[in-house]
Amino acid sequence: MYAPTMPLTEFDGAQAIAPPAVAARTQRLRACATRAAGCACCGVARRLLWLCFAAVRHGDAGIAEMLATEAEHYVDRGTHPEGCPQVPRPAGRRGGRTPAQGRVPGPAGRSGVLVAATDAGWRRGTCGLGYVVDDGRWGMHGWTFGPQDPTGPAKVLVSELRAVGLLLDRLDGDGHGTNGHGDGLVLLLDSLPALRYLRAWRRGDTGRMPNGYDLGPRRYGAAPSLVRLAGRVARMHGLRVEHVKGHSGHPLNEAADSLASIARRRATEVFDSTARAGSLVEAFLRDWHHSPDSSGLAA
Repeated sequence: MYAPTMPLTEFDGAQAIAPPAVAARTQRLRACATRAAGCACCGVARRLLWLCFAAVRHGDAGIAEMLATEAEHYVDRGTHPEGCPQVPRPAGRRGGRTPAQGRVPGPAGRSGVLVAATDAGWRRGTCGLGYVVDDGRWGMHGWTFGPQDPTGPAKVLVSELRAVGLLLDRLDGDGHGTNGHGDGLVLLLDSLPALRYLRAWRRGDTGRMPNGYDLGPRRYGAAPSLVRLAGRVARMHGLRVEHVKGHSGHPLNEAADSLASIARRRATEVFDSTARAGSLVEAFLRDWHHSPDSSGLAA
């Protein structure tokens, strides 16, 4: 069953008036609705999405949810051709994709201060975060923004700060001790606005938040991610934050930027993202460890 793709403006407009439950269900089908023209199972799901949004316009939320469920079924259970931009939902999960992380070989005998870079990219409603550490650790995360997203208008700034949070989650999980007991961390960013927030939090001004960022409690009463990040940064006595010019050829910044781009694409497409990310990180770290800047920053 052929169904033409929806213009992005039409998809976003339909979601804006949909009940929150329907908007959340259909957000992860964004690629199916707007891009997957060559996929037969996405074509069936897209026809169901058209009907779902029509039900929303007529005020029938129950029918809309039923049609959204059917569309999800075709996307999750159908056979997608190679290159289909709509990613089936992993078993047991609803919506989104989990962060990806890995580690490539680092220099032998590495110890002391770590040097890391983070970056974020945002384009057409999809965000990608990336980080790389000079000991070989890397990670990335991508998702699409929905109408209920708490980010607010400063999406690029908030995403840059979330990339820092993703890095610190990894270091804490690996036992590096970003609560202030580790050997130290030099963090490189190409975003001056994000750098100003991090330095303000380091000074103890943890109440400073980007304009429009929703400070309401999240699921299960948890504090917003940036509120938790601000408190964590304030406690990190061994943290240094430094600016690096973006797209200037700095190996760590270029690696983080590439990971953010892969993560953004990974949020809506099926491809061998982890292998590609690992290869890029390995190449950039090889350049970094042969760069005269590496010894100076770690000192």
